[in-house]
Amino acid sequence: MSAISWEKYRKYTVAKLQQATVEWEPYWHVVIEDTLDPELYELCMQYWPNMATEMSRTNPEGFNQNRAIYIPESGSIDFWKEYYHNIMQHTDVQQAVYSLDGLEYKGDRWTTSSLWEDYRGYGVNNHYDGHTINTAWQIYMFCDGGEQWGTSVTDEQDNEIKRFPFRPNFSWLMRVDAYSWHRCDPIPCNLRQSIMTRYMYKLL
Repeated sequence: MSAISWEKYRKYTVAKLQQATVEWEPYWHVVIEDTLDPELYELCMQYWPNMATEMSRTNPEGFNQNRAIYIPESGSIDFWKEYYHNIMQHTDVQQAVYSLDGLEYKGDRWTTSSLWEDYRGYGVNNHYDGHTINTAWQIYMFCDGGEQWGTSVTDEQDNEIKRFPFRPNFSWLMRVDAYSWHRCDPIPCNLRQSIMTRYMYKLL
């Protein structure tokens, strides 16, 4: 991939973030349609790892095991290393994320990344994320079961308030705190793919 292409793709997503509006109910979150430049979305699908040979790890013991995980920055596929450095971790993207209302840019953050591939039966009970995570950002790539299998925004009693539609290239961001309850119902479909970026509290 040329540097010019990455710059173009990055500017596209930065603009999407800058145009986004924060939703405050029931807690801080943002939704973005067409998150990635269409060319970059197609490249992501083209270079999506074969989890049978490229999987980095599975979920920890005690978590649902119907998920395969690939770590872009440490995997063997050059495209995903470049994606990590040019999109996920890049200063321009971080500054755009932290220009959203309710966030503040204090410097680049330690960034963790995952490509998630979920299989039939995968789900996560109602929870909020660990305190080491500042902001989570998930981009939906593909689901063979339709758009009803996105993440549910909930309250502490597990009442669903809204559900993000699992549409290709749709994404959501969530500021992590003790109010940001959410869950993923067990999926009846065969394949669901997404990209997760987490900006941690730790600054670089």
